Amino acid sequence: MERLKRMKENEIFKFRKAVIEDKTTIRALLQTAKLLTENLDKDVTTFYIAEENGQTAGIAGYEFYGDDALLRSVAVQPDFQHHGIGSQFVDFMLDEARKRKILSVVLLTETAKDFFLKKGFVVVDRSSIENGAMIKSSEFAYACPKSAVCMRLWLK
Repeated sequence: MERLKRMKENEIFKFRKAVIEDKTTIRALLQTAKLLTENLDKDVTTFYIAEENGQTAGIAGYEFYGDDALLRSVAVQPDFQHHGIGSQFVDFMLDEARKRKILSVVLLTETAKDFFLKKGFVVVDRSSIENGAMIKSSEFAYACPKSAVCMRLWLK
């Protein structure tokens, strides 16, 4: 319980850009979360790691397409879930997008619509995404089912 209290206070929880040595851990967490791994070896997704005392607590990734970013593969280890870490991690990811002067963040989800609504994302029709490169990404083109909810957040 003390570990979770410290994590909530963000005393020892940190975020960083993933390095090549993280690939096995990223793949394992993607598989645990039943998320797609097909692009992991193509290096099209820039992954970030959430850590506590050197232990991976979660991952998230971006694919950058000009002024837009596709947020994907947000996953938190089961032992770290339901303690606000995912929320802190998404806040970190949105700050990273702002630093890069990204105008909007798009995502596709089958399970986390309510979570992302609380973060300010809105549901949009998939056909409203006009970024040609993003539309051609594996996530949009074939990997994520048509039943997935498309969401967007315009950054200020």
